[in-house]
Amino acid sequence: MTETGTQQGLRWVRESLALFKTQPHVWMLWSLAYIVIFRVLPSLDKILALLSVVIWPACMAFIVMLYRQMDLQGEIHPRVVWQQLQAHFKTLTLLGLSCLIYALLATYLLGSELAALVAHAPTKAGMTESQMTQFLEGTLSFIVKLLLLLLPLFIATWFSPMLIALNGYDLPKAIKSSIAGMLQYIVPMIISWVVMTLGMLIVMLGLGLVIGILGALIPMLAELLMPLLVFGALLVINALMFAFQYISYKDVFRAATVVHH
Repeated sequence: MTETGTQQGLRWVRESLALFKTQPHVWMLWSLAYIVIFRVLPSLDKILALLSVVIWPACMAFIVMLYRQMDLQGEIHPRVVWQQLQAHFKTLTLLGLSCLIYALLATYLLGSELAALVAHAPTKAGMTESQMTQFLEGTLSFIVKLLLLLLPLFIATWFSPMLIALNGYDLPKAIKSSIAGMLQYIVPMIISWVVMTLGMLIVMLGLGLVIGILGALIPMLAELLMPLLVFGALLVINALMFAFQYISYKDVFRAATVVHH
């Protein structure tokens, strides 16, 4: 019986969760390292921000390859994965440079609009209702344009790091294949994203409700637990996304030849 797009998407979610459950503490530690490298350090220095974009595909491929190793061997050996990755580091760096150029171009295209939003941001003096409405409309417009600009980058880089590191594809072929794979499997991709997003929201709302009840009894406890909840959720979301990248890659490119190092 042929599997429908919806069934495939739901299966991807189940398999991603099962893979995450193999060693959740380990995956959350790798998720923490990822957040530090690509969220915290770039906020400290512009050079670090630019460098983080360049090395991002290699780091992403590294974590996804750890998931693959767990899936195939039942254990992970980061040193072995790193040795495998080194053979394709040049191409992965070129992919990172391509992402940087695209991001700079997107920033340039939206730069004037962002500057206008910053200039008209709410101040301590406050804003009139019409000014606030205008500011919110401008912000929404900016977010929509930014997401539309970043969508092609997301599609081009969802599979390409793994195709370079595991299948030995060159940069143009990896990007082309990533786009083709995303478009061909658009239904299961959307289903998986929606289910995981809703699932995480439901879990966070449930935990938030519990913390809210506890906070009504012990206010200081809520102040302590809420940041931990948000940060913990971020760690889990990142870890699950990497598991989902591997599961979807494995399914979409199951017939593609893997380079043996």
